[in-house]
Order: sequence, then C-alpha cells, then structure tokens
Amino acid sequence: MKTSLSKLFNQIRKDKWLILFCLLLAFLGWQEIRKNIGFEVSVSNIAVDIDVPSGWAVWEKSVHRVNIVFRGSREDIRYLNNEQLRVIIPMPEPEYGEEMVVKLSEKYLRNPTGAKVVQFSPSEIVVKLDQENDRLLPVKAAVRGSLPDGLEIDRIVCTPASVSVSGARQVLDEMENIQTEKVDLKDRQTSFKESVPIALPQAGRMNVNPNWVSVEFFLEARNSTKIVENIPVRTLCAPGDRRKIDIQPQTINITVQGKLQRIEQMQTANIFAYVSCHDLEESTGYDLPVIVDLPSGVQIIKTEPVIVHVDISNEN
Repeated sequence: MKTSLSKLFNQIRKDKWLILFCLLLAFLGWQEIRKNIGFEVSVSNIAVDIDVPSGWAVWEKSVHRVNIVFRGSREDIRYLNNEQLRVIIPMPEPEYGEEMVVKLSEKYLRNPTGAKVVQFSPSEIVVKLDQENDRLLPVKAAVRGSLPDGLEIDRIVCTPASVSVSGARQVLDEMENIQTEKVDLKDRQTSFKESVPIALPQAGRMNVNPNWVSVEFFLEARNSTKIVENIPVRTLCAPGDRRKIDIQPQTINITVQGKLQRIEQMQTANIFAYVSCHDLEESTGYDLPVIVDLPSGVQIIKTEPVIVHVDISNEN
C-alpha cells in the first residue's frame, strides 16, 4: 500500500506541470461553455417578412410576428430586441395560390448578435402567393379618442385624396380604401392639419406611393337642443289699437336647436312670441298661429301649442 502511494506521489511530482496545464485548460473550457450557454431570454413580436421575386406578392400568411427563445452570453443577450431582429423567408420559386408550409429555422433570422436560437413560437408559417397588382385607392383618415364636449367633425380632407397601392391582386380587389395611422382627437379645440403615414395592412407585403398624406380636420360646435318653458304670448296690433284682446293659453313652451355656445348664451328675454291681430274684427274669436322670433344661430324645432285662441272685444 505504501509502495503504491509512493509511486503515485512520485508520478504526480514528475508530471505536475502537465497536470496543472490540463486543469487550467479544463477550467477555461468550462468558463467558455458557461459563458455561451448560461443565459436564455425570450424576445417577442419579431417581424416575419416574405422575400418574393418581382411581379409576385404575399396573398396570405399565417404569422406576421413570432417569439424566439435565445441562448447566449450575457453580452449577447443584453442587446437582443425585436427592432434589430427580423425573420426573412425567401420564396425563389413561387406557386400561385398554393399553401406553402415553411419550417422556421435560424437560417432565416437576421441576427446581429452571437446569441443562438433555442425555439421559434410558432415553429412554422403558412404562405400563399399571388401576382402583384396596382390600384389607386381613396385615403380614409383613421381616428382614436373623442373630441371635447360640444365639438364634432364637420369634414375631413385628405391630400392627396387617393394613393397608388401595389400588392397581391386578391387582397387589393377586396379593398375599398386605405387608411392612415390613427390621429388622436383628444384635447383638440379647433380645426387642425397634420401629416400622417399610411397604415399598411398586415395582409401581405404592400407598397404605397406616396406613403404620407396631409389630413385636415374641420371642427365645429355640436348642435344642442333646449326646452324653454312659459314664454308669454304677446299681441301685435296697429298703433293706437285700444281693443281688449284675450289669449288662451297665455304662455307657450318651445324646443330650440343650435350650436352649444349659442344655446348656452340664449336668454328667455331674447325670445319674442306673438300673434298678429292686424285687421281682425271685434267681438270675434280666432285660432291663430304663434310666431316666434329667436336670436341668430338658433332655430325652433317644436312649439307647444302651435295655435292659441284669441278673443277680441271693445275696451268698454
């Protein structure tokens, strides 16, 4: 036993530098392995594009964005983001209308880092191609949010009113217009004008010319309605007329409409309701329509009642 241990120690002393060198190589190798495989991260919403020859366009694709799990060094993982990553699938020999299933792999990924792909989700994409076509489509402004109370859109003018769109024929044939990116209406107080990019549909690869348009929103005060009650009905007579005129009912109610600001500023004293009693005989009863004069910018919607009864007699 002692002889064996002695031989072992003698051998270690003899080869100690070789043993130390091997241990150092093993340590450095392990550090490199751990550096490369020690970290994983998932990056979401990585764009998927289909590269087709001239004259062809994407009709349908089952996936527009994918999620990918990466493994790599801390440095590589740190700089991964969906803006610098892109999946580009070449289609060198397109087939019209047929569904082509493509298994996603790292060879389709544009990745400027050294991180390696662990998994695609989903793992495949289904693509249908069509011949490319051109159409002139009207532009429609898309909006989000709501205008402040009291305002509404009178009209929207896009300049140019139409743009040239190229893409898959089947997709273009189903499109009635093309929309802009959404314009925010929140906190808008007056008419305004903005340059807005065209929003490209996800259905296939499309090109638009021009890809920016000028959109002008014309805003106006929203119409409002109001009920005004107990407005006295007056008589309109010739100067010096001393006859006794009795009106039943003596007051009316009206419903008016106009811009919100006009309605809010309107006062009952500015409303004049009357019946015209010119050339009416005495000692006779009449059913007369009530005439209502309103401030500028306000119109009458309803009068209750529309007719009042008038009795005329001598003052004595």
